[in-house]
Amino acid sequence: MPSQQITLDFPSASNYGRSQFMIGACNAIAADWIDRWPDWPGVIRALIIHGEPTCGKTHLATIWKDASQATDINSISDGISDGIDALDPDKSYVLDELACGANWPDEMLFHLLTRFTGSNGSLLILAKEPPAAMPWRLADVASRLAAINTAHITAPDDDMLEHLMRKLSDDRGMALDGEMISYIVKRMERSFICANAIIDALDETSITEKKKVNMGMARKVLADMQPTLF
Repeated sequence: MPSQQITLDFPSASNYGRSQFMIGACNAIAADWIDRWPDWPGVIRALIIHGEPTCGKTHLATIWKDASQATDINSISDGISDGIDALDPDKSYVLDELACGANWPDEMLFHLLTRFTGSNGSLLILAKEPPAAMPWRLADVASRLAAINTAHITAPDDDMLEHLMRKLSDDRGMALDGEMISYIVKRMERSFICANAIIDALDETSITEKKKVNMGMARKVLADMQPTLF
């Protein structure tokens, strides 16, 4: 397991270094795989990290790119076989937001995966859902993706959410106190998306009302976002 550092991925933070990534139960496996590179087993030296938006995939990819000198591939929809053949199979690439559809046609993706089979290069694949379970038309694409090392960044626990809320609020200059953070975390949906949405709403309310964030604002934001709980 990687060393236990108090770090985490925050979309508003400008520093995406290794020391800014927090290890928690939800992301320890993914971080460990990143730290293990280039010791990634398999006929394709690759890793898939999947999880909800804002969960830390981009941060981990940035850390890995610094180590591997990888290049981003955001789409192969405009590519042709010659374009994929131009990729160096001895170098590293990030396939960002892999999903079935026009940006990642089956035939082109199969050609890309074949090019890196048995090569010295590496692929880091980021996705919202497990790529092997996506409805690919070509069974060979699904089977090759299923053979790749995979790490799922799961929903954050309360400890992670408290660190996240504190960091996000500090980034906005709101400096929420421990009592308010604890109040919010106990009542919010356990997700990175919800944490970011709550901080955005508190920040907007504070600016609109020209007041510091207070408990009344927190209650209203939570009630507006999760009315069935209030």
